[in-house]
Amino acid sequence: MPIMKGGAKEHIIDILKKYAQPLNMYIGIALVLGITYIGQIPGTISFQANTFWGRLILFCITIIIADTYSWIYALLMALFAVLLISVSPRTYVYKEGFNATEVKRVREPHKWWAEKVLQENPLGIEEEVVNTQAVQDNSNSNSSTNSSR
Repeated sequence: MPIMKGGAKEHIIDILKKYAQPLNMYIGIALVLGITYIGQIPGTISFQANTFWGRLILFCITIIIADTYSWIYALLMALFAVLLISVSPRTYVYKEGFNATEVKRVREPHKWWAEKVLQENPLGIEEEVVNTQAVQDNSNSNSSTNSSR
């Protein structure tokens, strides 16, 4: 029984062998750039990387890179994953309603004294930082009482 040789299979294998080295270089450059500019990654992406599924995906990608490329690239990927998790926000900010007020979900187990005393379990914080100004008197008179006479 004759076995076919050549054809599209040989051409595809040849193309993959030709472009394997540039692909290795591109992945290395992408890892170095990702580590360098870790602070520029949006908070929504880094928040998702800090969830259970995000950490599982980062771990699997690290194992795949270690198996496919080299231990140096696996070390770079592990460093990228650790840095991404370390800069991720601990609370999720999302816009809600028509007036687009920011509501942050509470994920930290630490409770304030008032929450412990009143036995409250808040799900979100609408305003975390509040700016106040002193009361200003815009009247033109110098006295504190005005007379109508």
